[in-house]
Amino acid sequence: MSCHECSSESYDKAEAWCREAVSAGHDMLFSIDSFSAEMIAVSNELGISVQALNSLFRNAHVTHLKRTSHSVRNQTMRHVKSYLNGTSILKLAKKCNFPPAMMARVILENVAVLPTRQHQPPSGNIHHQEQHINGGGKNNNGKRTATYNATKASAATRKF
Repeated sequence: MSCHECSSESYDKAEAWCREAVSAGHDMLFSIDSFSAEMIAVSNELGISVQALNSLFRNAHVTHLKRTSHSVRNQTMRHVKSYLNGTSILKLAKKCNFPPAMMARVILENVAVLPTRQHQPPSGNIHHQEQHINGGGKNNNGKRTATYNATKASAATRKF
């Protein structure tokens, strides 16, 4: 059944299902295989195309992220500590109902010491690059990161 043939009732049910699946942190949000299988099953059950269901789902997910990302970012240091103590990024993401790639970025932004574009050393001076990278420990504003001193050694041994 194409989306043009689906009833208003099917559309409303699909939209409600998407909002519920996203807000509940359905397991399919954390597994590509189960995501595809679940979307096909729900599409058939509700009589709406997979493409239409995907679109509704993306909209619900974007809305959810806009509503919740500030609270995840406010807890950044808690997530960094948990990660450095051995909690996987996937487990942290599930706990917060937040995309694993975005959780990885939040953690990486606070664990890694990366040179900024504005302050990258000249490419020909290897010694200067090593000093810049190894002597860093500052964020983009030139301030020390909160976890730099305590976690530099630990972060160097963790596998992303």
